[in-house]
Amino acid sequence: MNGDDGIKATIPHADAADIAYHNVDLRRIAFGSCHSRGAHDWRRRRTLSRTTSSNDDPTSSASSSSYPSPPAATTIWDVISSTVKPQTFLWTGDAVYPPREIGGDAPVSVLRDEYRRMLDDEDLGYARFLRGISANDDDGIITAHGTWDDHDYGGNDRGNEMTDKYGRRDAYLEFLNVSRKDHRSRYEREGVYSSMDYYRGVIDGGGGRGGGGGGIIRVIFLDTRWHREGHFIPSVASNPHVPCGSLISCATRWITACLDLPSFMPSWWNSWLSADGGGELLGENQWEWLGGQLRHSNASMHVIVSSIQVLTTNPVVESWGHFPRERARLLRLLNSVPGLIILSGDVHHAEISSTKTTRGGAMDDDDDAVASTNGAAIVEVTSSGLTHSCDEPFYGKLCTPILNAFRAHRASGGNARDVDSPSYYTGRNFGSIEIDWSTRTFRVCVRDASGDVVLSTVREMDAVANMSEEDMRNIPKCIDGHLWPFIRRVAAFHNAGIILGCLCLLIYRSVSRRRLTTSEIKKSKRD
Repeated sequence: MNGDDGIKATIPHADAADIAYHNVDLRRIAFGSCHSRGAHDWRRRRTLSRTTSSNDDPTSSASSSSYPSPPAATTIWDVISSTVKPQTFLWTGDAVYPPREIGGDAPVSVLRDEYRRMLDDEDLGYARFLRGISANDDDGIITAHGTWDDHDYGGNDRGNEMTDKYGRRDAYLEFLNVSRKDHRSRYEREGVYSSMDYYRGVIDGGGGRGGGGGGIIRVIFLDTRWHREGHFIPSVASNPHVPCGSLISCATRWITACLDLPSFMPSWWNSWLSADGGGELLGENQWEWLGGQLRHSNASMHVIVSSIQVLTTNPVVESWGHFPRERARLLRLLNSVPGLIILSGDVHHAEISSTKTTRGGAMDDDDDAVASTNGAAIVEVTSSGLTHSCDEPFYGKLCTPILNAFRAHRASGGNARDVDSPSYYTGRNFGSIEIDWSTRTFRVCVRDASGDVVLSTVREMDAVANMSEEDMRNIPKCIDGHLWPFIRRVAAFHNAGIILGCLCLLIYRSVSRRRLTTSEIKKSKRD
């Protein structure tokens, strides 16, 4: 369906949503991130190779000439269509990846080619998904909206230093089928941030938050790339001359956080890079726009989409946690927003995070140190990995240990298969939101590649977090110096060892001198 279909009005004033859908009984939303054509093709080739090997085996029943040929490959988009039957899809970043042979930043022409392939290549499944010709023919898909992350921005870990940002913006908006005629202002913004309202039924006099069958859902997409300054130790992930640049950048982010390096730097350094005193992420124009979008909203439910994670304490990945001042500003702004859920992508795994913590923190000795969604809390659901996930290269077997090591932000009870297990999932996944207007609740889920629910949380419309100042201060941080206690323990043993060694040396020298003195006395007597 065309991106402008179903739009009754686009409200012009600054604090209104960019797009308004009227008389839409929105009940099912799908979302996801990290779709790589290369990963899709690799998986398809592997599947075909296994099928061919089975057919060539004379002992296999599949070798019979009467055996039917295998069905066309099922894509993740077919699974989303058949299980969720979404009325709209929200991109949380990385809709495309430049080809591996592109060294460094991808030119705009390469990104346009990848967008074109996504929209035209039937084997990828996205074109079929958008047409709504799968199991959801009756409902159809209103449209797809989204924000970008680093790969569809054109460079791994890139921020405000990226070249040709305006050309990249235009290519991405065209991919989303954003009309230049009807939404010219979006082509004039510095970034791809945007918003849309979904109106249900007849809006009551209370602006949509009351009863009477009416209601508004506002979706807000943030741009965490255009204005983002460098990390405390600048990333080298996009430098084609640095081998294993992504791994090195993960390591430098971890070192920054585990040693709390910003606290050792002078104030001029902190204001320049992303330490406690500075580091921009959204840019002041986007902050002003976001404030207006939230303050003047009459929606009962707010979906905030950030390509990078907001609440995570995992320092290995890019996140708001590496920009502490910006993160604190965002959380204070969201603290009074009704019916809030944060969606994010980027990290190649899925998890549920919360600001409501019980006890402990990252690398804490208490194994039960987790977060809880009970009570006043801001909750974030991350879904990342439409075509590939972190249990594949390059993390591989390191994925689970890393997630287990940094868990202070993670919600408890969100694992749909075992409530006592951690609320994360490392396989390929996508997300869904199921809205129940009768109970005024919505269920946010993460589903595996087969469409089964693996993570889940239920939130209430109209409810606000309303955390106290103490609650805000106690939200687990990413840059927390968590390695210092270990270093101090090692240093204590080290210092004790040095002292003990010195004492042993003194005792040895004292005994040696006494033996020498006794020997000299005996020798003098003989003489």
